[in-house]
Amino acid sequence: MIYLRDYIGGSAVRECYRHPLFEDKCVKVVKDKKDLPGLLREVRVSKLVAPYLGDYIVEYEDELVETDRGPGLVCGLVRNDCDGAVAPALAHYQEGGVELGGDIERGLREILRRLIAHNLFFYDFNEGNFVVKETRGGGKKVVFIDLKGFHKNGYMGFLKLERFIAPMARNIMFRRMRRLYRELKIDEFPLNGLCGEKMFSSFWVDVRL
Repeated sequence: MIYLRDYIGGSAVRECYRHPLFEDKCVKVVKDKKDLPGLLREVRVSKLVAPYLGDYIVEYEDELVETDRGPGLVCGLVRNDCDGAVAPALAHYQEGGVELGGDIERGLREILRRLIAHNLFFYDFNEGNFVVKETRGGGKKVVFIDLKGFHKNGYMGFLKLERFIAPMARNIMFRRMRRLYRELKIDEFPLNGLCGEKMFSSFWVDVRL
């Protein structure tokens, strides 16, 4: 049994805590038991997308662990190389009025480029799903920390054709990527050319759980 005390953050569905035994790990738990399958799903998603995203995502343990707050998902905790502080969310930089160019924009662009290039259809792009760590060389690296948006469109439509028809999936994903850039007040979405090239490159969705 793991006892969780050091709360890091959360959402409407989940809470995240520092792992009490390993400083480089955290534990995610759900607030409502009905959302528990989402933790196991995220583990499966991580194994599926890791070959494409590399160190732009954290490592996930294969099995859930028992905690005093219910079953928990254990994964890497992103920390700054220089001082060991927990890497802040992209939203932190935006709220602080920091110019989101340079390393931050390049890192975000590379993550989105890989999703587009490899037909990995994610739909949840908010500023809390990315963290920014400081590297030893003084640069910044963006890490994608929330994988539950894989093929989760979050709408109540019945057919959900984007699960199978790739151009429909791309249309939704590209639109939400562009919205993220607008919300971050980055003037131009840099991947429009790649989006155009990929839009009708295949008809069927071939990478899904």
